[in-house]
Amino acid sequence: MSAIVTLTMNPALDLSTQTEHLEPTRKTRCAEPLRTPGGGGINVARGLHALGADVLAVYPRGGAVGEQLDRLLGELGVPTRTLSVAGNVRQNISLRETETSRVLHLVFPGPALDEKEWQACADAVAELTPPPAHLVLSGSLPPGVPETFYAETARRCAERGTRVILDTNGPLLQATVDAGAPLYLIKPNRKECRRLLDVRGEEPDDYLSAMGRLLDAGIADAVVVTLGKGGAVLATGGLRLHLRPPATEERAPVGAGDSFVSALVNRLSRGGDLVDATRDGVAAAAAAVKTRDASLYRPEDLHRLREQVVVLDRSNRIAS
Repeated sequence: MSAIVTLTMNPALDLSTQTEHLEPTRKTRCAEPLRTPGGGGINVARGLHALGADVLAVYPRGGAVGEQLDRLLGELGVPTRTLSVAGNVRQNISLRETETSRVLHLVFPGPALDEKEWQACADAVAELTPPPAHLVLSGSLPPGVPETFYAETARRCAERGTRVILDTNGPLLQATVDAGAPLYLIKPNRKECRRLLDVRGEEPDDYLSAMGRLLDAGIADAVVVTLGKGGAVLATGGLRLHLRPPATEERAPVGAGDSFVSALVNRLSRGGDLVDATRDGVAAAAAAVKTRDASLYRPEDLHRLREQVVVLDRSNRIAS
């Protein structure tokens, strides 16, 4: 069995294209779209595979779009296990206006799953033999799946010794935290952290102080919050760190969060500690914003940029 498993409950076929100028009241002529496999866990699996990690992507698949998704992942060489569902996998659209470099993202809800379908997905990861060392629960849930899904899946997998990493947002993140799921690591972004923990300031120390409350409550062993251009902050045990990224020419931050998670989990799976893993995550996110093709990032960019990540210890400045 693979050392790392990702579960993507709401996979997608992502279509990305561009136009010179967007005029809402007129037809917009676009370039030929690029089709790539998408959805949080699938993106993480793609990033892990690019780094040579032993990974398995698990996801529900249905319809003609689902068949396309399978084919594209097969062409990339990403190992998969699919669960058949009645609905058609969703398609999302990313449109870049070259005149302004603005990017418009159209994200759709995905097919509704019935209880039998979503329960089969939970069973597929909770009953793997042997259990994986790491499980990544990433992305949104489609209609029909209860908000407690991630919490219950995490509980079942953690009972078998799997480290569970959660990367989701909004009410789903809140519901999973409220359920007291045994999580190894939570990775919200800045906006999600502010909503979850009512962070008032914008400085890294403001986030670190709030993150400590999750640790004190026993919600997770570690919390990492991504801060966009500000890098990331890590809280675990008595350690509080700000990891500042290298300066890069930012193009579009699409995929930066999933790139971060893939590099972080890759390092953990190879025996690295949380500091090195978070450093890799910051470098991968910086590498992702330099890339405009179907890949999330180029591994050579990650390896080069990680040496430029600055680690600042804030432990003595943060009240426990």
